[in-house]
Amino acid sequence: MEALMILAGAGALVAGWVWLVVATMRRSVSKMLLALFFAPLTLLLRGMGYPLGPRLLMLFGILAMVAGGALLQQRHPDRVQELLAGHWLDEPGVAEDLRGTIMGQPFRPNRILWRGDDLVFEEGTGDRVRRSLTIRFGNARELLLESSVERLPSDEGLWPELVLQWHTGALSEPGLRRITDNYSLSLDFRGGQQAQTAGRIHLHLPTIHSTWLTGEIPPLTLPQWMTERSRSDTLVLQPRVEAAARSAQAVRPVPAWRELSLLAMLDEPELFSGSVVRLTTWSGRTHEGVLKQLSEDKRLVLALPRGADQVELHFHPLDIRQIEERITPR
Repeated sequence: MEALMILAGAGALVAGWVWLVVATMRRSVSKMLLALFFAPLTLLLRGMGYPLGPRLLMLFGILAMVAGGALLQQRHPDRVQELLAGHWLDEPGVAEDLRGTIMGQPFRPNRILWRGDDLVFEEGTGDRVRRSLTIRFGNARELLLESSVERLPSDEGLWPELVLQWHTGALSEPGLRRITDNYSLSLDFRGGQQAQTAGRIHLHLPTIHSTWLTGEIPPLTLPQWMTERSRSDTLVLQPRVEAAARSAQAVRPVPAWRELSLLAMLDEPELFSGSVVRLTTWSGRTHEGVLKQLSEDKRLVLALPRGADQVELHFHPLDIRQIEERITPR
């Protein structure tokens, strides 16, 4: 809105300026030159024969620009500083593929780093942090012993703590919120150079938080304790070739499967309801169960047996790499 006010004000100022110059062309040369080069000054001059209409239009334009600038300073002070410094275009961040929202506000982190046991995603300029999302592994270090971290709302055990910070205005303290569980997280690591690792993240919080983050994580320098464990080969940030070979040998014959179209399933879920499906996430985790109807927020619901009971897992379509249906012999 503030940008629209500034643009409308500038347009009104230019239109009034041109109108004033045209209206004074038949007057004296001095009045025409004053209108041509210093038209806003005519707002302060009375009794010199300048028409009222164009001056009122210029006054409206100036007031609209001032009001728009004040709103921009109040809501986005860091953007005002960038504009005054000559940074008219947004500079690309270090992770252009990462995108999301925090409490409904667009989130494009341009600083990603390990800070102790915390994986921090920040958006800001200079020392000013506009929005940030922190994943705290202080009470869940064991999760980092694997090459991927997977958490679903139905999972038990350790949960990394999430800390959200978002911009609430120049005159207000930043918003803060802490979430301890009941979110969906898929965090995959892959080895990079020495003492570094890259990866990919898919994070979705319940609808009430209006927060999600997805994309590639650039190579990051590991914390000291992770580097030490990596050197001693106890921290698994590389694929476990031997474990994969052993598991491959232990694989038993499995039923035949056929791949399904995820888009078709989202468009007509009733055609697939009740089918036995195998769902594979982008992190490589596989779940097999009975497909239910879509949830209210368009997530696929998979029912898994747990003894005498069953557990329903909800999957966001962006987290699903492949979905297959079991072919029942006739």
